[in-house]
Amino acid sequence: MKRTSFSVALSAIACALAVIFMALGINVPFLLASGYIFGAIFLMLPLAKGMRLGGFLAYAATCLLCLLFGGIAQFYKLFPFIVFFGLHPLTNSLQEKFGVNRWVALLVKDVWFVGAMCASWALFCAMAGIGPEALPFDWMFEWAYLLICVGGAVLFVFYDWLMRRCQRLVDYAVSRLTGGKGGKKGSGKDRPSPPPAQEADVFDEFSPHGGREEDGGEGGGKNKGG
Repeated sequence: MKRTSFSVALSAIACALAVIFMALGINVPFLLASGYIFGAIFLMLPLAKGMRLGGFLAYAATCLLCLLFGGIAQFYKLFPFIVFFGLHPLTNSLQEKFGVNRWVALLVKDVWFVGAMCASWALFCAMAGIGPEALPFDWMFEWAYLLICVGGAVLFVFYDWLMRRCQRLVDYAVSRLTGGKGGKKGSGKDRPSPPPAQEADVFDEFSPHGGREEDGGEGGGKNKGG
């Protein structure tokens, strides 16, 4: 019961914060990109405790509530969040859970991102009446889909890297704030907070040892001659 209440509370907080930033992004033009990014980051809160169902429900509720805050009339602005940005953190969490090869996953997600951006561009043009005059050069409008495919494929590699680091920071922050309550599912016990000496490893995901030196390794402090 306690875990269920904790899951509901964390998911509700994630939804509320995501709605605030997405509503601002929809209604304030220069905040649109930050709305996508911060909305996705706040949806990482339940995922920090392995609450993937709670994360999905928070995403679904965010999308529905954003429709009430300008998302119906400006659906083209909400569309990228629905088809990609809001689901990306959950996808990364499922990738981690099932141990999907990161390079295969990166390729699939990259194609997904490019497809979502192409569809979003088409919707922006249809609903917002975007034409060549909206871009710095007329040729950019004619080659828009090619630019999205090439530029998006490269940009996504950095975006995915950044969001995975954000998830690790959210995991750490939630663990510290909750005092280890409600550890990730499948761990068998609550995951202890990392000691101060390991805090720098938050950004070391792709190291050969997974960002953590095992006891007895180089510099691991193993007693000599023991």
